[in-house]
Amino acid sequence: MFTVLSDKNVQQILRNLSPSELDTLTHALEKAFIQYSTQNDHQYQPHRVAVTRPTGQVSLFMPATTENLVGVKIISVAPSPDPSTLAPGAKPQAGLKSALTLCDDVGNAIGVLNAAELTGFRTALGSMLLYKTRQHTANIVVFGAGKQALWHVWLAVLLRGKDIARVTIVNRSGGRARELVETLTGGAGWPSHVDLSVVEPSQEKELEKVVVEADVVFCTTGSKAPLFPASYLTSESARKKARYVATIGSYRLDMAELDPELLRKMADPSGEFASQVWQGSIVVDTREGCLQEAGELVSSGVVAEKWLEVGAIKDSSSPDMDDWLRNGFVIYKSVGIGIMDLAIGSALLDLAQEKNIGLTVEDF
Repeated sequence: MFTVLSDKNVQQILRNLSPSELDTLTHALEKAFIQYSTQNDHQYQPHRVAVTRPTGQVSLFMPATTENLVGVKIISVAPSPDPSTLAPGAKPQAGLKSALTLCDDVGNAIGVLNAAELTGFRTALGSMLLYKTRQHTANIVVFGAGKQALWHVWLAVLLRGKDIARVTIVNRSGGRARELVETLTGGAGWPSHVDLSVVEPSQEKELEKVVVEADVVFCTTGSKAPLFPASYLTSESARKKARYVATIGSYRLDMAELDPELLRKMADPSGEFASQVWQGSIVVDTREGCLQEAGELVSSGVVAEKWLEVGAIKDSSSPDMDDWLRNGFVIYKSVGIGIMDLAIGSALLDLAQEKNIGLTVEDF
């Protein structure tokens, strides 16, 4: 059976997940990471290809394979429109469009999904694999106000809502940040005890205050410059607490959400973070991918041997490592892997069939 899921179909499934359904998706993603890192699946992943047309239209092709699935996600980024061509009062349409096609292990097409919502969800779910066991998560700071920011906040609330007291959205556009606040609080399910506020980067003193007080920091922007200086977290007062920092927005070598100096200090086994960081380690989704695309990591000069893949961590750990993951200073860097799309896309097709959502074709 071949299934087609529109953007509304995917949103309908993801925004109404039961706890057991979220567990199923989490397990599927964790299994994919483990296979990638420990069962040599990384060697069967084709390189992604980017094509830029003379018009500025960018197309990104992300093929992937697993034991049971073959697929490709196509992402199209339209050039920014000329403001003079827009009708009065009109807003430019979002330029990012995405679709995922899935086949079984013998090449039979089993489905196609609009991947805009899926991409934001699967990336945020990757961040949650380490977040969900954190000891402290009262104060969360999120940089960005797009889909990635939305899903990081929403999944954190679904998983640890009773332990969260405050969420702060940091975004250059205060209006867009307030739109995200309205989206999060506008429907059922937002915990009434969780305070949700907005800070603009230009408010430097307030920005430093919320970052220093944060237990968790989610970075979800395509920034070309660090979102805050390393000094915010390396000062004596800031080092009194450890944090979980997930950075998923930058995906090119000329991008950087974190200050490389912070990464260098974290990776120094005899430095000021020695008691908070297990063997000077930084967690990544894919070491190979980060070598090619993680600007802050590469520019920091921290050797790749200190980059631990999350799949390897989930497959095998130790009491000291477990304590670090729960209570220490942990940085997780993700640039995305195609198997994440396959794992979540396949699970969504199963849920769609259970719920009778989407369009099905018997003999495709």
